[in-house]
Amino acid sequence: MDQNKNKPTSLNFNFHDDRLRSLGELSASILHEINQPVTSIRMCSELSIRKIKKNNLKDIDYLQTNLQEIINLTKKVEEIIYRLQNFVRKNNTDDFPKVDLNQTIKEAKKILNHQFLNENIKIITNLKNIPQINAHEVWLNQIVINLLKNAFHALSNKSPKLLKLKKKEVIISTQYIDTKKEVIMIVKDNAGGISNDLKEKIFEPFFTTKDKDGNGLGLSIIKLIIESLNGKIDLDVKFGEYSAFKIYIPASL
Repeated sequence: MDQNKNKPTSLNFNFHDDRLRSLGELSASILHEINQPVTSIRMCSELSIRKIKKNNLKDIDYLQTNLQEIINLTKKVEEIIYRLQNFVRKNNTDDFPKVDLNQTIKEAKKILNHQFLNENIKIITNLKNIPQINAHEVWLNQIVINLLKNAFHALSNKSPKLLKLKKKEVIISTQYIDTKKEVIMIVKDNAGGISNDLKEKIFEPFFTTKDKDGNGLGLSIIKLIIESLNGKIDLDVKFGEYSAFKIYIPASL
């Protein structure tokens, strides 16, 4: 009998360690995502309690609205936790439901559009007819929103060059490459791009170009999620002009 047959190899240990490390990074990002609705829940609850203590019946509609918002936010947290559990358990992308990437982009734009317009940044969409992909909607939403937020931070920088920029815009587009059976999403901003040195580090965990905001996990988590969908992400940069993140994900046919 071969005593080494069932013996774990160093390769298996490395894979296990990499998976644990990746899940740890993902968990850190998800905790950040959960913190936002939880904070909103706390604020809505505190405001509602104040109204109740005042015993002002005129505020009944306000209280009902706040309580409904608490319910909605709680459901969002539950959904994030549920998706995280499924992400940990599943290894095959065929197990993921089919999702409409174009619809996810439209919803993300709706969520962020007001914030962008406040900084005079325009979100332009150029969405082609594409097939669905296998992905969890929560993760796909996180990919789109994080890439848009990344562009927002780049364009809202108060550098002299950006202050002179007449049009600040983010173009998010999709297309389908039939020969490769791939769906492509491109998120491009005209913030001036980054140097080659920064480009090499951009997907490393905890690396960030922001002065104080962010923990540097955003792009590394995006890369992790995309790779879990058998996809890949590239960054195309023309320094002084633009940055364009290109995401390639297999189509669900």
